This record gives sequence, C-alpha cells and structure tokens, in this order.
Amino acid sequence: MSDELDPLLLRAFAQSERPLSDAEFVARIAAQMRPHAGIRGFMTAALRGLATGIAAPLRLRYAMLLAGTAAAVTLGSVLLSSL
Repeated sequence: MSDELDPLLLRAFAQSERPLSDAEFVARIAAQMRPHAGIRGFMTAALRGLATGIAAPLRLRYAMLLAGTAAAVTLGSVLLSSL
C-alpha cells in the first residue's frame, strides 16, 4: 500500500464533516433503555458476591487459616513499614 493520499477517500472524509447528533443519539438510546436495568444488574452482582464470600469459607477446608495468615502478614507488614 502506498503512502499517497487517495482522492476518493479524501472526498469521503470531506463530505462526512457534519455535526454529530449527540443530544439526539443520547435521547434515543435513553428512551430504549429500561430504567431499572442498571440498578437490577448492580444488585444482582452485589448479592452474588456476598453469597460467594459467605459460602467460600464453608467450602474451602483451610479458608479460615488462610484468611488469618493473610491478616497477620498484612498487619505485620504495616507495623514494620511504620518503624
């Protein structure tokens, strides 16, 4: 492919320089959206995350030991970095 400018492509770009219909586009999309779809999706994700967080220690054999070790390492690193 050459580096020369294509006159047909330049003409197409020149003809396409018209103002964008941002407000009209946003209004059309907003009218098509269901008003509570985002809230419902957020609540579903939050509840699934909580359920997974509650159920994980019950399924994992050494989850409490791992969580305690992680907390101790974190606390130790914070205390050592403050010295």
